[in-house]
Amino acid sequence: METREIFDAAPYTVAQFLSETGQCLYIPPYQRAYSWEASKVKRLIADVAHGVDQITKFPASICFIGSVIALRDLQYTTVDPIHRPMVPPKVMSIIDGQQRMTTLLLLTTVLHEEISTRAHRLPKSGGDARDWCFNQAIDVTVRLTDTFEEDMRWGEDDFRFYPRMIRSFHDVWSRNKGEAQYESPIGYYLHQYGRYRRDEGNWQDYKHSSFVEGEAQDANAQAHKHLELTRALIRRTLRQAISMSRQAREDEAELPSGQAMAQSAILQEALFNSPFPDYVIEAARDDDRIGTLLRLIVFANYLLNRVTVAVVTSKHEDYGFDMFEALNTTGQPLTAIETFKPKAIKNEPLKEWHESESYKHFDTIEKYLDAEGASSADKRQTATDNILIPFALLNDGNKLSKRLSEQRRYLRTAFDKEADQSERRAFLQALAQVTGFVSGPWAQPDKLPQCSDDELRNQAALCAQVLREAKHDIIVAPLTRYYASHRLAQDDIDDRARQFLTAVRACGAFYGLWRGAFGGTNGIDNVYRKLMLESASGNDGLRFMRFGRQLTEVPHVEDMLSFLRQHLQEEGLGEKDRWVAKAAEVPVYQSSRQLTKLLLLAASNDSTPDRERPGLITLGRKDLLSTLSVQRWHDEAFATIEHVAPKGPGASEWESKLFEEANTVHVLGNLTLLPRVENSSARQRSWPIKRLMFQALSATTVEEAEKTLARAAHEGIEIGEGAEAIIRRARHLPLVAALAEREEDWTVDFVRERSQRLAGLAWDSLAPWLGL
Repeated sequence: METREIFDAAPYTVAQFLSETGQCLYIPPYQRAYSWEASKVKRLIADVAHGVDQITKFPASICFIGSVIALRDLQYTTVDPIHRPMVPPKVMSIIDGQQRMTTLLLLTTVLHEEISTRAHRLPKSGGDARDWCFNQAIDVTVRLTDTFEEDMRWGEDDFRFYPRMIRSFHDVWSRNKGEAQYESPIGYYLHQYGRYRRDEGNWQDYKHSSFVEGEAQDANAQAHKHLELTRALIRRTLRQAISMSRQAREDEAELPSGQAMAQSAILQEALFNSPFPDYVIEAARDDDRIGTLLRLIVFANYLLNRVTVAVVTSKHEDYGFDMFEALNTTGQPLTAIETFKPKAIKNEPLKEWHESESYKHFDTIEKYLDAEGASSADKRQTATDNILIPFALLNDGNKLSKRLSEQRRYLRTAFDKEADQSERRAFLQALAQVTGFVSGPWAQPDKLPQCSDDELRNQAALCAQVLREAKHDIIVAPLTRYYASHRLAQDDIDDRARQFLTAVRACGAFYGLWRGAFGGTNGIDNVYRKLMLESASGNDGLRFMRFGRQLTEVPHVEDMLSFLRQHLQEEGLGEKDRWVAKAAEVPVYQSSRQLTKLLLLAASNDSTPDRERPGLITLGRKDLLSTLSVQRWHDEAFATIEHVAPKGPGASEWESKLFEEANTVHVLGNLTLLPRVENSSARQRSWPIKRLMFQALSATTVEEAEKTLARAAHEGIEIGEGAEAIIRRARHLPLVAALAEREEDWTVDFVRERSQRLAGLAWDSLAPWLGL
């Protein structure tokens, strides 16, 4: 017996599989109810929409949505109950994939509804563009109809049309009204929707009413409700995707505009076999109704003709289950790097692969993926994203998404663009260097390369820690260029290490100054993407991307600093006074905890209480209080951010103006750093009690701390036994020493003044790292 006698496998488009004449799908009794969660439904639609966007650039674009395992039930052994003479000629019993197929059927019906409804609402005197779109709508809705119902050519009334999918026990195919039964969620829905749309007067939105009446709570009732909600979700998602007034997130469906589709010759030839008439292109630009309908028609054509499923067909149910169990255990999607490996191997003589430099590079990558993604396929994919996305930016400035299909295509095409075997080896070397940076300094900032400047290394380690915790991954690409230059160099090792550390420190300073002034990201990622595409010096010198260059060839770090300074200056942030004015008003605590802590540490470096202005700090002598190091970042004494005035109005002793504007309590001037336990104890206390606590915590001797507690008791200020115990065990906390010296009330004016002072000191620490 040959393998092909057991099963066969082939790719099918949605139209080919769901519209095959005489073929219907059957859900056997052991299958669970339809229960796909919203995230998977939206992801499927987003993938199709992404494919539509891709086909405007790549005529061969397809969207693969997985596999289906089915039993070609020639003897109808799985169909129960059954009216044998009435069974469709081809029954495919679904062993695996019913969730995906059910979702596709819901999607085709909702598309059918949206297109037909919008087409019939077009004014009949709308001219040539209207007629063209209307005809295209009729054409695609006819083909959509074929996906969700089979015309059996004769039968009683609506029972001539069979739902394309039904479920065992609940449903029965028959042309006779008295025998047909459609009570499962999908069988009932397909039958009801088809009946509604065959009434030519029904051009309003279809409102699905569940088969189950009342408040039934059994499994079938819940399944009906879930299908109804999913259908509503699909319609809502599609409408959002075609909305021109809404900005979609990366993981949401977003279709190209009607005008973009109308102007893409690639899309038109691929999906329509001919270009759009000029009057359609013009109407797509000027008439929202035409443009919106055109987007839906294009989406439907792409869904039918370019969305692909691999159908594995078994001729015996046992073999089908064997395949299902095997795929369920080992059939997780391969990452882009795993599918890319054969191409990397082909770049070397096969017998020499294990001795080649390419093998060493790939081994570095695979060891990282094995270490980070051993526990689950999702973690392995995350680890792949961590190196592939920055690699694409480093390699040629490409903005790569987390979509598996796009990552696979990118690796293939980028690798093929390399001129020769040597360049392809350099490609793998660059990917390995990104992996080395992500698994090395990026994962463990305290293990940066050694250099002759210890202070620079400590400051760079701090910045790497801040950026990593803040998930500021965009800087992995440019920093890897300097890291690789250091790692691969044969000479000037110390100088290259200094350049790498200077680049890390500069990225930390740029992050602090940029986001400190804006609060939010405000396009900071685009600054680095521009850096990776342009010559930092503004001439034809070295670019920061790798393509066509050795990894040791990197612009001098001063070019990078100059580039970052230029962008600060373009935003009006290149001068201290202007930056301080903005940063002092930013509710930085609400923007980022990492950013807040960095600015407070930068402001506190070598600071001392200002004797002329109690409550504020001023710059002291060098090395008086060193806070700009990774050790200080991890120091328990600086673990948490404390609001002096609480986040809410709290006790009546606080000035009410502090809470009139919601952002006031979140600016730098109302924040400090405390250990976790001390922070918890100080929370929601009144200012007099907090001041005494700060006095005790900043006391330089145990006796001084005890005197402070005794004075509080003498004045009738109750700190509490728990808080007193914490103070007696606490370390000396110099950061609150200045706060302890303020005898006056904590007011909104003082908070603003303190914000200005802290922002100015933070600038003095960070700006020099960029050469400002």
